Amino acid sequence: MLPRRIFDLSQPVFNNCPQYPDPNPRPAAVRLLYIRAVQGVNKEIVEMSTHTGTHCDAPFHFLENGRSVDQIPLESYVAPAVIADLRYKTPGSEIDVDDVRDLNLEGGEVVLLNTGWGHKRANTAEFLSQYVFLGRSAAEHLVQRNVAGVGIDAVSLGGYNDCAKAAPPHEVLLRADKFIVEELFFPDEVMDGEQRLFVAFPVKLQGCGAAWTRATLWEV
Repeated sequence: MLPRRIFDLSQPVFNNCPQYPDPNPRPAAVRLLYIRAVQGVNKEIVEMSTHTGTHCDAPFHFLENGRSVDQIPLESYVAPAVIADLRYKTPGSEIDVDDVRDLNLEGGEVVLLNTGWGHKRANTAEFLSQYVFLGRSAAEHLVQRNVAGVGIDAVSLGGYNDCAKAAPPHEVLLRADKFIVEELFFPDEVMDGEQRLFVAFPVKLQGCGAAWTRATLWEV
């Protein structure tokens, strides 16, 4: 059965697009390799981190013996979606248990954290370093409620420039074999409380801890 409507939750990838601000950054590069006027076709060459744009984190990203993104079954990335409206959170603040306690979860859902950050996307200090992030306690709570995965519209699920804030939510979810999707975008239309199906298949990058994905919500 075809979906009645598909909502795109993905951020575009382009030359010098925003990405997590590593200490030694390598800007995303997207340029023409072949030009139709000369070679008869347009062909592009792309150089960027696997964590650029909307992407899925696999256990190998944080766990030495964790599965890489190509080893995770595709059905893992399909789940009923529950969107947590967290747009009231202040910049740089932590999502705690109280923020996710009242979500209507039966088990097997993907929890999508809408902090409003996807609408701020730009190469600014605010977007890149002052985003709202998931805390350890909230991550543990979601694992206990048997979610399939967690997605967020920030450049990372964990806090910026602090290992004590960055690592724990990743490790808690990935050790429990829950998938993570980062840098989502939430159109206003999906905040209507309707039930939809989350579908986000990552690119099959062998041996990698993350891969780009086209994240979607299906209205079936």
